[in-house]
Amino acid sequence: MSAELFAVVAAIVRRHTAGGGRTIPLLSRYDPKERQSSPAMPFLFQRKIGTKHEVMSDTTVVNMLKRRCVELAEQRPGFLATSFTPHDFRRLLATDLVNSGLPIHIGAALLGHFNLQTTRGYVAVFNEDVVRHYQGFLDRRRQARPTDEYRSVTEPEWLGFEEHFDQRKVELGGCARPYGAPCQHEHSCLRCPMLTVNPKMLPRLDEIEDDLLSRRSRAAHEGWLGEVEGLDLTLTFLQQKREQSQRLTRITPVSLGMPGVRPEGPS
Repeated sequence: MSAELFAVVAAIVRRHTAGGGRTIPLLSRYDPKERQSSPAMPFLFQRKIGTKHEVMSDTTVVNMLKRRCVELAEQRPGFLATSFTPHDFRRLLATDLVNSGLPIHIGAALLGHFNLQTTRGYVAVFNEDVVRHYQGFLDRRRQARPTDEYRSVTEPEWLGFEEHFDQRKVELGGCARPYGAPCQHEHSCLRCPMLTVNPKMLPRLDEIEDDLLSRRSRAAHEGWLGEVEGLDLTLTFLQQKREQSQRLTRITPVSLGMPGVRPEGPS
């Protein structure tokens, strides 16, 4: 975590443990959506009411955030119309982690997600930031070079630039790895959970599978056990990618119809 976040968490811990080296009280929290109580845990967002410790509810945290926004609006008016929920900060943390280079499957484990697609939905890559950095780069380049070497960017060129950063196309489909983050799998895309195979590339998967099976047969014949193990792992990931892509082909759009025009009544 960043130094700023570490300082805030440390301050909360000190507040709960002040006075004789106490530990953070263990409390149980009732989840209205799951309709069950959690095991006793050292919740950071808890408070003491009278002699009883209680976990802060979502509504209490939301109201505290609203009051903070009103205070900030005195210097920054944009906060006056801004509202936050506790879940917003969970999404911000996920975005910051993945965009800082943390592999998304580790981020999913930290967030408690069983499905990697859930974590991918949390991560936001802001196009405005990409465009702003690119425009700033162009401005700096133009200041250092003669003005007659540059021309205005055409609409097709700009759309191509945005498509490059938005879709991150690879041979078999699209890569969800945020721009600027290193490839943790060294571009071994079939083993990478960030790859979404385009259903149109299913025939290409069949070709790759035939090649892998041929290589596995040769490796088994030669007794290359390490090669056999690696190829079996790749074949397992290939089958998973195929099943995922086939599920996408079975998803059909639902027509909601067109809204009708309400006839005007007598004026």
